[in-house]
Amino acid sequence: MRFWRLAIQRLKQNWTWLKWPVALLLLAYLFYSNRHDLARLAAGPISWFYLVVAFVLCTGAMMLTFYRWYLLVWAQDFPFTLRDALRLGYIGYLWGYVAPGSAGGDVVKAVMIAHEQKSRKGVAAATVLLDRILGVLALFMVGALATFFQDQRLLHNGVIRFCVALLWTGSAGGVVGLIVMLHPAFPRSRILRRLVRLPKVGRLIGGLVNAVLLYQQRRAVLVVTVLISLVGHFATLSSFYYCALAINAGNAAPNYWTQLLLIPIAELFAFIVPVPGGIGVLEGGVGKCYGLANEALGVVGVTAAQAVGAGVAAALANRMATIIIVAIGAGYYMTARSEIGQALTESGEPKSSAT
Repeated sequence: MRFWRLAIQRLKQNWTWLKWPVALLLLAYLFYSNRHDLARLAAGPISWFYLVVAFVLCTGAMMLTFYRWYLLVWAQDFPFTLRDALRLGYIGYLWGYVAPGSAGGDVVKAVMIAHEQKSRKGVAAATVLLDRILGVLALFMVGALATFFQDQRLLHNGVIRFCVALLWTGSAGGVVGLIVMLHPAFPRSRILRRLVRLPKVGRLIGGLVNAVLLYQQRRAVLVVTVLISLVGHFATLSSFYYCALAINAGNAAPNYWTQLLLIPIAELFAFIVPVPGGIGVLEGGVGKCYGLANEALGVVGVTAAQAVGAGVAAALANRMATIIIVAIGAGYYMTARSEIGQALTESGEPKSSAT
């Protein structure tokens, strides 16, 4: 037992630099295992129109994410502009996607907005947590909505039925949680008082509780942010569909609504696995989703391996579009490196993480 505890502790200590090699190894494995199908798709014609559509959808979805967070911060009466949301949003996104630091993108955003909004640091940081919660809720809801438009053969597959149950459970639980959060008695509940006293996370939870008190007076803001999240996730998931059209995947790719059902599961899995930007994990997850759909529907003339390869290729095309958008945010990151270092140092993070 001691050996395993030491091994896990050593892994945590070295994960800062290990996560990039792990992500690249996953990507290399996907390239190798699907090399024939990827080569066949690469040799075929590419529709640049559909690639541009996918790029526009990815860009629009990211901008909606920044605007959603801006509304959550604005509703707390902070001196915060849309340009601030764009600046910090890009920095956080770039940090979580590219920079091999010890802090995630959301953590950096929370630290930086708390550094800027000194009057109520806990509340300012809590807006990042709430923004993430609403985003995940909307992802569940889009996937759950897509179940109404599926071929019944697809829903007979055991793995897909589990995914559907997960999406509906997450959606229902999130909506109920949101309703409970907006109830006047919620901030004074005994459970929350205990959570606020927890070490490390208690301060953030306390900030979220204080933020909820004001959101209860501005319920329309939360409703609008959920709607923005739904539109944003529709755009993100649609971009995968158009990437599949761009590479001419044909029958190897599921139809539009099937992708809206399955890709949220791949995105959630990529979010859970701690590699930069879900590199390798998202591509493998999308390939697995394509393979599941092919198996469940019994697509004639397309093997499961070809479907998996098409999914990996579509996800890689989507990844390239995202990388281009993130590269645009590199300008914000490079001009704000000293600001990030100062904010992390004052919050207790090692300044070396910002360089």
